[in-house]
Amino acid sequence: MPATPFGVTATREGPPTTVNSLAATSMDLLKLETVTLWAALIGYSLSTIVAIFALVLRKWPERTLLALLAMSWGLHTASTGTRWARLEHLPVGNIFEMLSANIWGLMLAVLVGYWLLPRIRPFVAVVLPIVVLLLAWILLIPTRDSLLPPTYDTVWLYVHIAFIKLFLGSAFVALGIAGVILLRAAHLGGRFARMPADAVLDETANRCMSLALIFDTLGITAGAIWAQDAWGRYWSWDKLETWSLLTWLTIGATLHIRASFKTRPLTNSLLIVGVWLAAFFTFFGIPFVSTALHKGQI
Repeated sequence: MPATPFGVTATREGPPTTVNSLAATSMDLLKLETVTLWAALIGYSLSTIVAIFALVLRKWPERTLLALLAMSWGLHTASTGTRWARLEHLPVGNIFEMLSANIWGLMLAVLVGYWLLPRIRPFVAVVLPIVVLLLAWILLIPTRDSLLPPTYDTVWLYVHIAFIKLFLGSAFVALGIAGVILLRAAHLGGRFARMPADAVLDETANRCMSLALIFDTLGITAGAIWAQDAWGRYWSWDKLETWSLLTWLTIGATLHIRASFKTRPLTNSLLIVGVWLAAFFTFFGIPFVSTALHKGQI
């Protein structure tokens, strides 16, 4: 059986013209995937530059930035969809694909937050530089194709991933709002003077964190059901599961402290930063040090 240019043995037998046609189609999809991904990365970078300059110049091009964010995210979606079509499975099987999916989810949260929260739109100038750093990271990772184990062939994979992306996105928006409060406290937030008072921002950030707790709870639950269906156990205490639990406890502790002790917006913002650091290590760090992710291993 002949091999395709990507090193995967063709499973369909037929005339050479049929195999060549499949190879050409796959090559076209690869080119489209690459072009749209690079266009998205450039768009994200331009969005960051526009947001920072708008903050410095105190002239916020709201519609222009919204259009740029939406276009860039749409291109990223097209790239991911093209890769999905080419590989014939959800592209979450290796480090490159997981990081790309996480960036896609964070940018969706930024886009939705920018659209739904017009009074606090300058928060994107705080979080978009983080996305740019992640973009630099993704450029260092090989873009090799992935293969998914049979245990990934379940609807619970999609449910689990969807809720985790919603959790990360909610926490990311909360991080941006908390960043504004912290910059103000450090007397570096003069450019955010037109935004609502810290108490109003703190309440909005708290709602985002409450959503994060709900989505993370649902994501962990869906992951446990997936594990039971795949390996006959709900929990195996691998590195990712352990850190997911620690992140969930951190969110719960943050919300409990705020509700019980009526802490100030500055304190709450520091707690939100702590939650994000835990979440970042869980979903952007653990996958780089563990080879047992979602394979029923410890």
